[in-house]
Amino acid sequence: MMRVANPLGRRLKRLLVAVVARSSRRPKLSLSDIRARRPRRILIVRQHNQMGDMVCATPALRAVRCTFPEARIALVTAPVNHEVVRHNPDLDRVLLFDRTVWRRPLRLLRFLSEVRRFRPDLAVVLNSVSFSVTSAWIAAVSGAPVIMGGDSRPFGWDLSRHLYSLELPSRPEPDRHAVLHNLAPLEAVGVAAAGLDTTVVTAPAEREAVAALLAGLPVDGPLFVIHPGAGKRANIWPVERFAAIAVRAAAAGERVVVLQGPADGVIIERFMTALADAGGGAARERILAAPRQPVGVCAALLARCDRFLCNDTGLMHVAGAVGAPTLALFGPTDPALWKPLSPATWALRGEGGRLDTLGVEPVWRALRALPARQAGVS
Repeated sequence: MMRVANPLGRRLKRLLVAVVARSSRRPKLSLSDIRARRPRRILIVRQHNQMGDMVCATPALRAVRCTFPEARIALVTAPVNHEVVRHNPDLDRVLLFDRTVWRRPLRLLRFLSEVRRFRPDLAVVLNSVSFSVTSAWIAAVSGAPVIMGGDSRPFGWDLSRHLYSLELPSRPEPDRHAVLHNLAPLEAVGVAAAGLDTTVVTAPAEREAVAALLAGLPVDGPLFVIHPGAGKRANIWPVERFAAIAVRAAAAGERVVVLQGPADGVIIERFMTALADAGGGAARERILAAPRQPVGVCAALLARCDRFLCNDTGLMHVAGAVGAPTLALFGPTDPALWKPLSPATWALRGEGGRLDTLGVEPVWRALRALPARQAGVS
């Protein structure tokens, strides 16, 4: 659920939702009824800010597109996910919702005006393991006469039966892979899946940025990318072991690029210290700690790398979408639920869900055993 950063914002949101719920009751419809209306504009609302979740939701976007092939489709999402979806072929437009608007009424009004100008005939609220009151409210105030979205009652909210024309079954606890979990509510009402592959598309400018980035490395040798950070501390393999892997790869003649996320400053500092401690001599010239890059540039880099080593984090899902041969390291999270479905992605999990039980040797062996990138996959 979208959280608002202050008590005043929370009270405002609850008041707005209560008003909309009382004034926006909609007739109950089946999917056949909705399709018979031939909606020309569809607003999909999924403004959660987890990048991995958004990548896992891209097959659900495709399912909506294939169910309504003639419609113009816009997605409301968080700014952090803009680059993940802005070139998605199943979307015609992306609208950004920044949760700080609850503290900035003028920005909130501008966002609402943009949504209303789209004039949706149908709004689709995509849920996964939570019910977002904010998403339901955006769908309601969009002006869409028909809304379909997840049942709110399993999450303690009695809103969806008033707001939605078609309620989708909700599953608060994930009992299947995240991609399947996103698709299941749609499939339950007749929206058929159109494949399970996730989608992240890069632009020419992002690919050109990668070429400029790699100019700082030797031109020969396989390209090995490392991302030692993660959003959750428990998901981070000891950074000194990442450094040890980087030194080994460089000594073996590989070009090594180290990526960082927005919260990885301390991790990168520790990585560079560990790298200096690990030595490596001339091999160090083959290691580039890249400045923070936009997600689209990271995706373009992963689309051409030969191997990728990461923790369980958002870029793992981006790598799965672009077909990068990936070794993902898992701790408390179950890879059966979250490892990308791409056959090019392998997972290693620490004993008892603890990443510090994974040593350098088994990780290095698994990296060497990763299948080569398939020709034509990028």
